[in-house]
Amino acid sequence: MLSINPSETIWTILCFLALLFLLDRFLYKPILRVMDARKARIDAGLNEEAAAKAALEEDARALEEERERLLQAADEQARAEKRRNEERRVEALCEAKQAAADAVKQGRTETVALYAEVDEELKQRRSELGESLARRLLDAGNTEQK
Repeated sequence: MLSINPSETIWTILCFLALLFLLDRFLYKPILRVMDARKARIDAGLNEEAAAKAALEEDARALEEERERLLQAADEQARAEKRRNEERRVEALCEAKQAAADAVKQGRTETVALYAEVDEELKQRRSELGESLARRLLDAGNTEQK
């Protein structure tokens, strides 16, 4: 039969308690500390990742807004430049029309002056021709009378 020895049972219980104490002190607590530290590092990394992701999204949003602002500014500048070019074109066209009108007016003035000069010269030649014809007729009449 099986007999229970009380001193052996007490020593077994004491050894078991000592083993539990030693395991708790030198194994479980250090392992728990390492695991807690590791969990804290992981949580900190996740928090940093979330913060970095939020900052990245904010930067991306800011860059997108800046890009949109620059595109609008460039579009506005292009429209303004197109307007200025159109105004310059219209101004150049008006100047060209005015220059053409001035040239036509000057041409007409010159033509009128030239016409008057030619008319004056024709009148002078007509009178010279009339005088020359009259002299010839007189000379012809004088030579017939002789």
